[in-house]
Amino acid sequence: MRETSSRMLFVAVIGWVSVCLLLASWFPDLSDELRILWMISGVTGLVSAIGLSEVIKADVRVQEKLLHEYMQAASMDGLTGLANRQALDRALASALSGFDDRRNPLTVIMFDIDHFKSVNDRFGHQAGDEVLRSISQLAIRHFSGHGCVARYGGEEFAIVLPGVKLKEAFHLAEKFRKAAEKLVCHFRAQALHVTISAGVTEAKNGENSDQVLHRSDLGLYTAKNMGRNCVWFGECSTDTMGTASEVKQHLEPVTA
Repeated sequence: MRETSSRMLFVAVIGWVSVCLLLASWFPDLSDELRILWMISGVTGLVSAIGLSEVIKADVRVQEKLLHEYMQAASMDGLTGLANRQALDRALASALSGFDDRRNPLTVIMFDIDHFKSVNDRFGHQAGDEVLRSISQLAIRHFSGHGCVARYGGEEFAIVLPGVKLKEAFHLAEKFRKAAEKLVCHFRAQALHVTISAGVTEAKNGENSDQVLHRSDLGLYTAKNMGRNCVWFGECSTDTMGTASEVKQHLEPVTA
């Protein structure tokens, strides 16, 4: 940035000197030879200044493009194309800034792939990578328009859903679980099938991003302890949480 400013200052000086030469060339006391020399020098300087300024502008555009690409790469998980953990933290912190659960709800879904280690062990890490990519693409399609989907780490993912209440977030998570159950991940001659477990929680006033993610994570691991391939929602260690099968008694049916 400082180098660009120095180059633009140099161009401005050239332009200013060139204009001075052009103006001075009209002094009546100058000889014809000197007048012509000053006019040529002034025109040449102005053309050079304009050309140099365009070159500098082009360099700045290239630098800005590279900076944007670097920032995008720094916010993106290279394997899945999802937002990475750093981007998730920023998105959640931004959503919680000035958050009021009475006016604008915020829910977080944490899910991971059941028995993912066995996929790597049986079929290799490339197969595991393909499963991660397939699940990620399914999550992007499923949660598009609802919130930010991010890879939290390993086979664990998080979705931040601003403006979505707990009940609606549960429905979204349950639909996604059913879609993941039907997903076929093709790897070489293998057709791989996986399931997911998920925890859903709603942010509370005064919570920071770590607290919200921690409660979502507890919900996820509760779902796994309940037998996997299910969605756990609400508050851990209270009677307000339940699995997908339990909440169907008081929530409207979830369509596939």
